[in-house]
Amino acid sequence: MDVKRKELIDGLNEDLAHELGAIHQYIYNASTVSGLARLTLKDFFLREAQDEMLHAQYLAEKIAALGGDPILTAPPVQTTRDVKGMLQITLQAEIDTVSRYIKRMEQAEVLQEIELKLKLEDMIANETSHKEEIERLLEDPRL
Repeated sequence: MDVKRKELIDGLNEDLAHELGAIHQYIYNASTVSGLARLTLKDFFLREAQDEMLHAQYLAEKIAALGGDPILTAPPVQTTRDVKGMLQITLQAEIDTVSRYIKRMEQAEVLQEIELKLKLEDMIANETSHKEEIERLLEDPRL
């Protein structure tokens, strides 16, 4: 296998691991968020988990299509019951994800994997939307 293709697959596996971790993080957050924030954030976290599941599924299928083996391990969940802490952890994860996807998009372009590049652009837009929503939630002075 070509070195650049292997690097792309390895990177996509890293992305997959983080998407799986995000699913776990969002489920943890949804199940433990409390207080008045629970009224809105529980559903928000569950919707985000569903979005990340779609990303993980796409990445796993793309890794296999490129000749790799999708990994199924995820980084550990950062636990906190503090609502602001949950949102800050989630915000940093979204920022990191966008950065990784930009790198992956560049790798895909070099290999002329146009469908992957375009899908990553969509995923960057989606993750950026998540990031901006979390930033707005963090503006709440009650947190």
